[in-house]
Amino acid sequence: MLDIHVRVARYDEAEIICKLVHESMSSYCRDSGIPDDYIEATTEAVDVVRDAIASGVVFVALSNYEEILGTCRLYIRPKREFGASIPSSRKYSSRVAYFARFSVWDAWRSKGIGNFLLKFCEKIASETGCSHMLLHTALSNENMVSYYQSRGFDIVSSDNSRGYERGLFSKALK
Repeated sequence: MLDIHVRVARYDEAEIICKLVHESMSSYCRDSGIPDDYIEATTEAVDVVRDAIASGVVFVALSNYEEILGTCRLYIRPKREFGASIPSSRKYSSRVAYFARFSVWDAWRSKGIGNFLLKFCEKIASETGCSHMLLHTALSNENMVSYYQSRGFDIVSSDNSRGYERGLFSKALK
């Protein structure tokens, strides 16, 4: 069994995280049937990754040899930033967590690494007073839609603002 742990990313890891995100997001585009240039993460610059690391929102999943296997970002945001995208029928706290840049090296997929990242971020979000975690994914990517739904996420809205149909998913946190 692979020994995986998650921690905040370090500044000196920006280059490898950038490569990982590029590879993973290119695969995501292919699996979603959308062009690479629809997803800004496929060409994100190392400086942008460094800025995100400096703000403390980037996390990495590591092997017991400290090899980076996956990464993600977790933004704690005011609920109002999502406006009418989230239904008023659900009870959201004033702060929600937004999960993004979810990436695992292609060679390491389906080994539980993504689950570790997601659970780690859910715990942080809950501990920081967020009632829900939100994320977007392409609705054409049936594997990702199933993945999130099997982990308690429900689609709450959708839009075509990026040139493809993407869903906003929400999960209530404990």
